[in-house]
Amino acid sequence: MYDYAQVQLLGRATADASLSNIDDDTRSSKATFTLALNIPIRRGQKIDTKTIYRRVMVLGSFATYVASCQESGGLKGRLINVVGIMDDENLGDQNYREMIRVAPGAGFIKVMDRRNSNDG
Repeated sequence: MYDYAQVQLLGRATADASLSNIDDDTRSSKATFTLALNIPIRRGQKIDTKTIYRRVMVLGSFATYVASCQESGGLKGRLINVVGIMDDENLGDQNYREMIRVAPGAGFIKVMDRRNSNDG
């Protein structure tokens, strides 16, 4: 039996994705970006907002999808729904960074809207 740390996030991209091997059919496509997530925190009668950031790595045909969304006006500021697996990205020399891995068959991604200048 395998244990999975499945997560679902809904947040806004902080910048355009970093793309690699999108046009190369011989290697796996990859897109990485960061989501900003606003979390409500209740302190007494007041509700504050805390923003956390999560790194997302999208693989395969999902990376191609992210690249096409990015070509049509950019990714920064867009609302994105992600279902994926918690994972560690190996940075070398026994250093790791937490990230969400999204791949066909093991996740889901939907790039939704663009924040208007009126949205604040």
